[in-house]
Amino acid sequence: MGRFIYFHFGDDVPRNIEKEYNKLLRKEKYLEERDAENGMIYPDFDDVLASNPDPASLPISEEEEREQTRHRKRLEYLSEALSLLKTDYPEGYALIQDYFLSDDKVTLPYLASKYGLSLDKIRYRIRIAKHKIKEYIIMHENE
Repeated sequence: MGRFIYFHFGDDVPRNIEKEYNKLLRKEKYLEERDAENGMIYPDFDDVLASNPDPASLPISEEEEREQTRHRKRLEYLSEALSLLKTDYPEGYALIQDYFLSDDKVTLPYLASKYGLSLDKIRYRIRIAKHKIKEYIIMHENE
């Protein structure tokens, strides 16, 4: 191992902080030297990352690939399903827009006071709207 090199900070840093920093550096270097003498091996993380590929790049099964393709197609049809919801169930469309698609975070109590309904009624209408959207998308898949 090489010699320890004292690190100078300059006049901006107090002398006691510089001494303490260098003391800790020297202790760390000493511990690394002892570990090397005793056969302790520290992994080089670049080598570890190179030997373990990114999970996103791993091949997926055919079933997972079909599921991902189905999910992408459903997302593509979502805007059309929302327009169908707007014509068939405008109250639910307004709730979906306010609760899920607005830029601001909205709570159910806020929606209840905005629409003059109870929390249970708001939850029920959102559940119905989500169910209708799901039906529209599945209906489109089966065409």
